[in-house]
Amino acid sequence: MGYWGYVVIAKGDHTLAEHPAVAAFGSGVLDDYPRGSWREIQMYSRPRDDADIAAVVAATGAPAMAFYVADGDCAVGEGAAPSGHRWDGVLTEVCVLSDYPDALPTGYRRDNAVAGAIAWAAEAGLTADPTKIEQAFARGSLDNLYDAVGLPGIVYTE
Repeated sequence: MGYWGYVVIAKGDHTLAEHPAVAAFGSGVLDDYPRGSWREIQMYSRPRDDADIAAVVAATGAPAMAFYVADGDCAVGEGAAPSGHRWDGVLTEVCVLSDYPDALPTGYRRDNAVAGAIAWAAEAGLTADPTKIEQAFARGSLDNLYDAVGLPGIVYTE
């Protein structure tokens, strides 16, 4: 059985997971990985009712993403940016459509997700690869999406 829970990607330091806007996405922090000036925060459990990616953006002043991962196989989430731009994304669409069809955002279209992720990366000052973004949504993982939008890799420290 794989991971179930939210993953939040936002700019910040080691204290970011403690911020109420981020903490709203789970009942606790499973892992917190530095990615340059960004953080990948894996949360336990489901979010509270006040979990909102726009609140994370407001807290950090930078674009942010949050994805709910189901059994480590697929993910449904959204991204937002300080400009107010928001987008929905589904990773490994076949998995979501076959196993969790009710999780698919209303009116979801992959081309809108790709365009949204490209705009998100541009606002974040990152260099996106549209082909890789398309592949991540079709049959990829969060790691594939992170690479595709140009997020730096995890930096392990002792």
